[in-house]
Amino acid sequence: MSVITYNKVLTIARKIDSTSPTGIIPIITNSLTGITGGGQVLSANAFIKNLKAFAKITSLPPITLPNISVEDSETERLYKVLDVEWLSPRLELNVYISNNITDWHLVGGISLLNPSGYPYRIYNLLDLLTDNLAVELGENGRLGIEVKDVGHGSLETNDLITIHGSYVLEVVIEEANYIPPVTNSTPINKAVSQQSTVVVSATFTRKYVLLTNTGNAPIYLNFGSTAFLNQGIPLQPGGAFDFSINDVAHLGDISAISSGNSQLLGIQST
Repeated sequence: MSVITYNKVLTIARKIDSTSPTGIIPIITNSLTGITGGGQVLSANAFIKNLKAFAKITSLPPITLPNISVEDSETERLYKVLDVEWLSPRLELNVYISNNITDWHLVGGISLLNPSGYPYRIYNLLDLLTDNLAVELGENGRLGIEVKDVGHGSLETNDLITIHGSYVLEVVIEEANYIPPVTNSTPINKAVSQQSTVVVSATFTRKYVLLTNTGNAPIYLNFGSTAFLNQGIPLQPGGAFDFSINDVAHLGDISAISSGNSQLLGIQST
């Protein structure tokens, strides 16, 4: 049995402004997008190598620089700088991490200020997550960003934040001619209408999928999160489609749409 390791460097680029949704915005979600090859996935990991925030906050008044004198002690100078950072008119950018699709855990935050004499500031967000050269998210890790109102308002029209950086997706796969035994199967029972819906969610441990059209209208399947009428894999009433990952190396979402109202029954084995 041989093992293959795939590595892919991915760019982080997310714009946040006054039109962005409130609350926590997912920035990185560990997935197999862009990784190809057959076989069973043994592990999937994401390593954040670089993570910065560009912030141009013009809606707030410029900060007042601290009045530091030569008589000030090191402690007094430090507190004056901290007072400017955390007591000035500001927004707050918080960084969250998660190991599932529902829960978020706060790991750090920075003040977003309108700096005197400079049009913008750049923050190294990686420092909030680790002292090492990279952050290991693991197989199911997510990273999120929240811009919080701390009493001085929220983002306005000319304000801009850009989250940018890079991470490495590392996937370890057993050779395609070896399929481990099935250890679990999940029934699929999905109503399919004229609006595209994900009928099988992505999973790293997929081994086999079977889908049968038990309704009265044609169904169209797509490998991805969005299906389209009269495109993709057609399933006539009574028709079925199945595959193992040894034949079709797709571990992502499977979506479906119908020309009427129909029903999909099936199974996914892992």
